Amino acid sequence: MTIDLFNTNLDEDINFDLLIFAVGYEARARHIAEKYYRNSEIVLGYVFPDGHILSFDDNMQFLKQVGGHRLESGARIRDRLKELSSRPDFSKTKICIDVSSLNRGAMASLLAELLDSEFFHQAEISVLYSVAVFSPPPHEEFDFLDFSPLENFGGWTSNPERPTALILGLGYETDHAVGALEFLDPSVTFAFFPIGSDTQFEQLVGEANSSFFELISPDRIIKYPVLSPYQTFWEMRSLILSLREVARTVLVPMGPKIFSSLCLVSQRMFGDEVSIWRASGHSLATARDAKASGEITGYLIKQVD
Repeated sequence: MTIDLFNTNLDEDINFDLLIFAVGYEARARHIAEKYYRNSEIVLGYVFPDGHILSFDDNMQFLKQVGGHRLESGARIRDRLKELSSRPDFSKTKICIDVSSLNRGAMASLLAELLDSEFFHQAEISVLYSVAVFSPPPHEEFDFLDFSPLENFGGWTSNPERPTALILGLGYETDHAVGALEFLDPSVTFAFFPIGSDTQFEQLVGEANSSFFELISPDRIIKYPVLSPYQTFWEMRSLILSLREVARTVLVPMGPKIFSSLCLVSQRMFGDEVSIWRASGHSLATARDAKASGEITGYLIKQVD
């Protein structure tokens, strides 16, 4: 199976056979579903086992109002759809997954099933992202709660003797990039720096990673527009292609969730020679709401034999 990426159609009249969004604690979690639920045959709301705070109740109420269905954390999409639909499978269907409020573990689980399962053979998958209204990062600094290969995307290199090439996504996570650098001890490091619509965002991401910038050459920092994931994918693809014959490539996605999704899809494209590691210091004690700015971006995955 070959995976190709394309720019996606964001017209409101596009139809989906399946729409998946997170029923999380951020208000923006339902923004994309509000726009597309009328044109979707089945709506699934991914429900986390915890974090039922802030805008969670409003998001759950929305799911019920639009006739959507719960998808419990850890449950397989296929099993839920078999309960809800008479279709034998969802091959060659149109699927939308909103990654805005998914954590990286949930995103990995959902995308792995959509990309790997024969039940979704040759499905066209629109990966969408709702940009949040700018807000400064919390004052608390996060220690690593988890830093390890991401389940289903850890890879398994056939060339362990090769040096490690590290590709990072940068975000608000103070010193997490430095932590990844120290833990993995790569021979070469590249960093993707997000550029949003608000210049304050760029400034604060820079401040959060100031100590990391002292350890990396400026020409290895790649600035990418959050609203142009297709462009970002091609930059990432070119970089991985240039490294894969000489190094073991490790991706550590931080920052905007749309970048994390691109890392996951890239791993499936290139296979086990690329590994995804998860760096997380988030806890519910520092959870904050996030409202949708109204900007939506995304890309389309097509699978062909």
